[in-house]
Amino acid sequence: SLEAESKAFSEIAIPKAAGVNRAVWNLQHKGAELVENGKLDFGGPVFGPMAIPGAYTARLTVDGKQMTAKLSLLPDPRVQLSDADYKAQLATALAIRDDVTRLTLIVRQIRSIRQQLKARNELLKNDAKAGQLVKDSEAMIKKLEDLEKQIHNPEAEVVYDILAFKGGAKLYSRISYLHDVSSDSDGLTTQGVRDVYAGQKRELDGYEAEMKKLTGELAGLNATAKKLELPHVIVSGTR
Repeated sequence: SLEAESKAFSEIAIPKAAGVNRAVWNLQHKGAELVENGKLDFGGPVFGPMAIPGAYTARLTVDGKQMTAKLSLLPDPRVQLSDADYKAQLATALAIRDDVTRLTLIVRQIRSIRQQLKARNELLKNDAKAGQLVKDSEAMIKKLEDLEKQIHNPEAEVVYDILAFKGGAKLYSRISYLHDVSSDSDGLTTQGVRDVYAGQKRELDGYEAEMKKLTGELAGLNATAKKLELPHVIVSGTR
């Protein structure tokens, strides 16, 4: 039974008008979270992988009361895959989707810290006692900007910019395309896709490690700010 996976699917809002109302399930898992205003040359991870054949439970909640109904999702008769094959394919697709989200959350953290540092520097620009803190914060801002540029193309205004800029498509575009390849397939995930994903996952792990290193350096800036009785920077979690 796949009932335990029901939370992986988005809730569907049914109209409340009088009469017969219909809800349509698109059979898709939740998609990845995307970088705000980020540009992708390929891939659309906003749509998650398709549900695999099996038993599901539909739940309808009205005025605090819940009703359930069992349903079966049947396989395409033209596709010859075992239950284990379907589950293996889905596991890979969901892992790639989750890493797209992990990348997005790292970028959000970068932007949040950078925004706070810039705002504090603006407030302290005429404060002589905070001169070194402002200088160190500017250095941190530069490191954060450089890291974001490694992860995606933040300066891209249109999709073509990704190909036109030096360095081409960054991890965000490449893993998003791999997400589509792994999610939209009637067969097992190929060894080639698994190998490419392994490399992209290592790359993402490296960016995450660099982000942790920078937040460690930020702790030093916060300690200095505390001594000066100045505002500190809040580091939100990536989840």
